[in-house]
Amino acid sequence: MINLTLVTPSKTYLNQKSVEEVIIPAYRGEIAILDGHSPLLTTLDAGVLQYKLEGEKDFHRVAISWGYCEVGPDGVKVLSETCESAKDVDKERAKQTKENAIAKLMDKDITPELIQKYQRKLRRAQARLDV
Repeated sequence: MINLTLVTPSKTYLNQKSVEEVIIPAYRGEIAILDGHSPLLTTLDAGVLQYKLEGEKDFHRVAISWGYCEVGPDGVKVLSETCESAKDVDKERAKQTKENAIAKLMDKDITPELIQKYQRKLRRAQARLDV
């Protein structure tokens, strides 16, 4: 079994033992982590972190923003700027943020810096809607 810890700057959001599988939104795509996974240090993108507890059929889902993940012999440690469970997400606000980001990205005069900013906002809003 895996020990999973999820920490934000303001609190320890999750400290779960007996986790069978963790799926993280790594910068270059999702990575599934099972017990015995080789050591890993990776950056995370905004997305949905999923984990399945021992004996459970379904995954728990948490929307996270960018951060880091370390996999080692003592478990999986996730450091994220923010995280929200489905019950904590304001879906209407996330939808508005997504629509606003798309509108900004469609502007023909947008600068490269603003493209990156609104792409991040779009990914985070989508993660919040997907959780």
